[in-house]
Order: sequence, then C-alpha cells, then structure tokens
Amino acid sequence: MPARRLAAALVLAATALTVITFASRGDGEKKPDPRPVAVASVAPPSDADLAYAQMMVAHHAQAVRMSRALIAKPGVPERIRLIAEFIVHDQQREIDETNAWLAAWGAQAGDGHDHAHGAGAAKQGMLTEAQLHELDLAKTEQAVPLFLRRMIEHHRGAVVSSRALLDGDGRNVYTHSLAKHVINEQTAEIDAMAALLPPRTVSGAAAG
Repeated sequence: MPARRLAAALVLAATALTVITFASRGDGEKKPDPRPVAVASVAPPSDADLAYAQMMVAHHAQAVRMSRALIAKPGVPERIRLIAEFIVHDQQREIDETNAWLAAWGAQAGDGHDHAHGAGAAKQGMLTEAQLHELDLAKTEQAVPLFLRRMIEHHRGAVVSSRALLDGDGRNVYTHSLAKHVINEQTAEIDAMAALLPPRTVSGAAAG
C-alpha cells in the first residue's frame, strides 16, 4: 500500500469512533443518530466517493449560507429559526468532518463553493446566485416561505445525490455513512418544513 494511503488508513483507524447525536424533531422527541464521525475503510475511496464528498461540502455550505441569511432577519418564527439553526450546526460539522476525511486520503478538500452549473447543479438542488441574493434581500414575511420552499428543494437534491452514491460506485464506509445520514436527516427536515408551509405552497414546492 502506498505510504500516503497507509498513513491515511492509520489516521482514520486511530480516530475511528461513533458519536451519538440527537436531532430535535418537531414533535419534541429526540432520536439518536448513530453516524460515524471518522470511520476507516481499508480500501481507498473510489472516484465516486471523493466526488460525492467534495460535492456534499459545497452543498452543505450553501445550506449553511441560506440558513444564516434567514437567522439574521428579525421576527423569524421560533420553529423555523430552530430548523435553520440546526441546519447550520449539523451541516457545518459535517463540512469539517468530510474535509478532514478528504485530507486524510490526500484528496482535495471541498472549498465550500458550488462549482456545478446548469442541469447538474439543478439536479443536486443547488440554488443559483440570483436565488440566493433574492433570499438575502427579502423581508422576513417573504423570506420565511421562500427559505422553506428553497431548502426543501435543496434537501431533495441532497437525498437524490446520496441515493445515487449508495446505488452506484461508492465503496467507502465513511461516505456510505454520510449518505445514509443525509437521507435520514434531510428527509425528516423536509417533512418538518413542508408542515410549516400553507398547503398550496407545499403542493407548488412538490411540483417544482
């Protein structure tokens, strides 16, 4: 095994642990999230694993940006503010963990910027710069439903990309764990956000 990959495997093996996190749900219950923070895989990651990890860093960074833009506005309803705050906390932590995993394998870390354009970015649920700017400028009463609709779209893209990794050429334990967490956590958040939108708006978001 090349020295760099051996070193990466040793780093990951030495730091392998499981952290149980608890995500607050809309019904007040807290459920455990058995997500490995750093899990060693003897086999090096495939190109699909690396591409997914780098893409998810950029994807999470956009969700964090959207959430912080909403939190900065006055008078955001508490339940929606709490969702945005959880997204910032959960996804920023995953950005840091995933970049550490990429660095351990000698791969380029995600830089937090979206490099996908056109159909590829839309498939991932990524927003355009114009859409992000619209959220930045919107007053609270317009920003709240706009945030919910756009974040639902954004989360759906992450779920689709994560399922594609699990069904495709991904073979690394860490990326598989990350993909499963994204599917589980963001599906729950989609349901919570959809419940906070008027029925007509939810229907429109689903159609889009």
